[in-house]
Amino acid sequence: MRLFLTLSLTLILALPACALAANDAPLESQDALHTQTSAFMARVRANNIETAYQLLRPYLGVATAPYDQSARDAVDYFKRVTERVGQPLASSHVRTETIGNDFYRETWLQKFNTAAIAWSFTFYRPQDSWKLVGISHTTDIESLYHSDQ
Repeated sequence: MRLFLTLSLTLILALPACALAANDAPLESQDALHTQTSAFMARVRANNIETAYQLLRPYLGVATAPYDQSARDAVDYFKRVTERVGQPLASSHVRTETIGNDFYRETWLQKFNTAAIAWSFTFYRPQDSWKLVGISHTTDIESLYHSDQ
């Protein structure tokens, strides 16, 4: 069964000064970004959506209120998804994309028995460390296909 529910939130470059507070452990490398997105997906697989969002919250480069609302919406959305298609089976890293050394995006696939959800994480590097500027999830996985030729 294919889900047609699509919920996507992209928080792009709404960089208010109040959200740029210093982090205890800044994300200074692309390896650190991958480690954080991998940890997020592990929590999602365990159906701990709120905890997953809290994991990335210290790295926000955007306003916290929309991010927190996105987390609450995701909890409700995944409750409905798991009622329809069951618990997540696994996740896999699909691709990493960059724009120079300024933007970094990872896309992951969360797999269920009869459906899949694509997760996208976008980070921006205004100076020395990376800031999270967007998380989105969707059941529309068409854009993930690529030609092997």
